[in-house]
Amino acid sequence: MEDMYTQSLENLKKYWGFTKFRTGQEDVVKSILSGRDTLVLFPTGGGKSLCYQIPATVLGGMTVVISPLVALMQDQVYQLKKAGISATFINSTLPRYEVEQRIINARNGMYTILYCAPERLNTQPWQNDLLNMPIKMVAVDEAHCISEWGHDFRRAYREIKSSFEPIADNIRWMALTATATPEVRDDIINSLAFRNVNIVTRGFERPNLKWWVIREEQKEKRLKQIIQKARGNGLIYAGTRKTCDELADNLKNIGISAKPYHAGLTGDQRKTIQQEWINDEIQVVVATNAFGMGIDKADCRYVVHYDMPYSLEAYYQEAGRAGRDGEESYPILMAKQSDYENAKKNIEQSYPTRKELKLIYDAICDDWNLAAGSEMEEPRKIAVEHLQRRNKLPKRKQYAGIKVLEQFGILLMQNIVKSQVGVKILVGRDSFQDVLASIKKPQKREFIDRLVRIFGPESFQKMQYMETEYLQKKLDLELNSLTKALNVLAGEQLLEHEILTDQPVGRLVDPRASRFPFSKKLLEAHRNSLFSKLKFMNGYVTSKECRSAFIRNYFGEKNVPVSCGFCDLCIGQSRKTVNVFTDKNVKAIQAFLEPEGREFAAIRQATRINTADLKQVLNWLRRENRIHTEMSEKGITYLNRD
Repeated sequence: MEDMYTQSLENLKKYWGFTKFRTGQEDVVKSILSGRDTLVLFPTGGGKSLCYQIPATVLGGMTVVISPLVALMQDQVYQLKKAGISATFINSTLPRYEVEQRIINARNGMYTILYCAPERLNTQPWQNDLLNMPIKMVAVDEAHCISEWGHDFRRAYREIKSSFEPIADNIRWMALTATATPEVRDDIINSLAFRNVNIVTRGFERPNLKWWVIREEQKEKRLKQIIQKARGNGLIYAGTRKTCDELADNLKNIGISAKPYHAGLTGDQRKTIQQEWINDEIQVVVATNAFGMGIDKADCRYVVHYDMPYSLEAYYQEAGRAGRDGEESYPILMAKQSDYENAKKNIEQSYPTRKELKLIYDAICDDWNLAAGSEMEEPRKIAVEHLQRRNKLPKRKQYAGIKVLEQFGILLMQNIVKSQVGVKILVGRDSFQDVLASIKKPQKREFIDRLVRIFGPESFQKMQYMETEYLQKKLDLELNSLTKALNVLAGEQLLEHEILTDQPVGRLVDPRASRFPFSKKLLEAHRNSLFSKLKFMNGYVTSKECRSAFIRNYFGEKNVPVSCGFCDLCIGQSRKTVNVFTDKNVKAIQAFLEPEGREFAAIRQATRINTADLKQVLNWLRRENRIHTEMSEKGITYLNRD
């Protein structure tokens, strides 16, 4: 193990240019190299990625990283390749032929690190080659998705261990998350069947973050004031696309460079905005919670939540994108009286009942012309307007239902990062050449012949998909010309086609069920957990205690100090306490510290100030640089500044 650890230090310098590990990373690397199942609990920006990337370069063979984040996969693969480490990813953005090729490459030992979406693990191509792949370690990122009590539950995560069953006992295992309560932590350990688990945590304290809650009924006016005074670049999270657009426009009107970011923009537009923000070309991005997953900008100085998140886990993760460089930064939550009740109402209205979920499931299957027992291999567009006509439910409920069906592993959804074209040839394969010969226009004949060669013989049986950009290059056509040509052939009943952009796209994981597979009790338990998390979120907003302490206690830390000294409540309480005492009394405290300093108990006895108030006064004197502390045999000694 010592030799491997020495090699890890050499690789840290060789590939990343660092001479030493950050706090906690060394413990994780040593744990995994020694063969122990390891659970990593690091805050956002705490350096989780290196915890599996470094061992991957030492263990040999291939490390599989399970992640639900498409943006993170793409960004990390790009960075690893730049550093000279062979890496790739497999997720729903890739056409089937590309997935199969990358699995073949993995089997042939071409990758050191392979990122994979959890839903890909139970597919036939993956399972067929599992025993032939040189897998040495599996790292489960965003491991809180395993737990039904987590804030971002995905049922596919609960099947990870069984997906590796033939080799599970012969490989190393690591799970990583930034947000796990004790309950979720236990669920991760049990689901992954960790034995002799080593839990490595850096705790949930972010001492450079000044947690702040602003109670304000006129949020928009106050937001403008905050951003005008703020230094550096920042993020504003809002609950809806409309709010994002409006806030970005309002900030631009007062001279702030701001842009909205949400699912209503194209993939290319979102990518451009993201890069402009990273490059400091725009000051503020006003985004829905789709922004930021896998995006690393170390010098984000503030994160403002304009609308209250529905869980403390989501808030901590999003707010934690501020100050990843360790410099002073501000997570700010804006709240008004009605936020909590509105959030409860939104959950009640948007979370579908079992009956509504069954209607959505049946409408999707019917729209795809799937009979009971029918299977799917390729994804299809989910036309929400068609669902509405079939089941009469509002659009909001349709989207909520799709999300729940994904969480419970009924639908496998994909986010189209690049536009794709789907083609299915309607004429029989045996008669295709005769049909081709009957086409009089040579250009048209050549187009359909090349189309079939590109999409392959499987396009005679089912819809085959390919990236639009790649297809355009192969056919040497502009998008408008390609679309027109496909429309003409579709009109003549020669083929069916789809052009998939940023819209719901997915497929059934299992054959269509004749009986809806989930009970009312299970669905209600999940719904109730959402209300429970919202209640804790509201508790954070209305708390009279230290913000940092509230967060750390929520995530199960022990012996948390009652005051961080820098959040809005601690500073407010400190000011309030100082006002209780006259300047004369403060000077008396300082005078008592002469000449050699005093311990807390002696100060309290001499001044007869109660414990809580005295702590506040002493904290204030330290922040004002009027006293300092030293450790002695008796404990902490308070001394005057020279």
